[in-house]
Amino acid sequence: MDIRKVGVLWNSTKRAGLETARELIELMHAHGIEVRAQRGLMEALGISGEGASEFSDCQLIFALGGDGTLLSALDFAMPADIPLLGINLGRMGFLAEIEPSYLKQDVEALLAGAYRVESRMTMRAEGLDEERFFALNEIVISRSNTSVRMISVEIEADGALIDRISGDGVIVASATGSTAYSLSAGGPIVSPGLECFVLTPICPHTMNARPVVLKSDARVTVRLLGEGEAGQAVFDGKRALNLYPGKSGITIVKSQRQARFVRLHERNYFSLLRGKLSEWTH
Repeated sequence: MDIRKVGVLWNSTKRAGLETARELIELMHAHGIEVRAQRGLMEALGISGEGASEFSDCQLIFALGGDGTLLSALDFAMPADIPLLGINLGRMGFLAEIEPSYLKQDVEALLAGAYRVESRMTMRAEGLDEERFFALNEIVISRSNTSVRMISVEIEADGALIDRISGDGVIVASATGSTAYSLSAGGPIVSPGLECFVLTPICPHTMNARPVVLKSDARVTVRLLGEGEAGQAVFDGKRALNLYPGKSGITIVKSQRQARFVRLHERNYFSLLRGKLSEWTH
């Protein structure tokens, strides 16, 4: 990868990350690499010039924040098939690669070519705009308001009924998302190299409802049952699609587009998992 221009995205709620952003930009400039940064970041750093709103001509995008920041950065990266490199300013940082204290040495390794690019499966809603309605972690079908009433759903795979459940909804996760909301709801941990769907009921009103893992070429359809309230499908916590009882529901399939992440370190996934989950205490 010939890196001539990079994008820099920053989570503005992580004010402590400003000095990391400044150091990153200075490192890029020291190597003759052009930087495109958001207007908010440039203003926060006191840098003059027009901020970037798109990054399609970049070879790499840095995302400074937590996993949520990297999920948001996919909106910029995936349409142009640009790899992401996460700098962890959050608590968990499953998707991030660089810790701020190692920024200089990791950037030097990157520019020396000591990296690989890892691809992860993403999901999409069939029949909808793929640049908006896609997810790397999960698509959550739940109530669309603050009511405490249960929601009833019917779940099919390739036209075959899997289950009908009542509760708070259902999570359709990827292997990447198996350690996110799905894990909190009692779903299994799945190695991120696998391509599959993980169906995890959310607080089901029955002891029989259990998580189900399906192959990635399945077509997963979720419908609302009854005549009650509307529901919604939420894509990686970013975008919501309204759903209504009696309609065709939503069909989720594997996307042909993949999320790509730059990796600088050889990591044992389960060692990383144990370390991250031991921090997940509050």
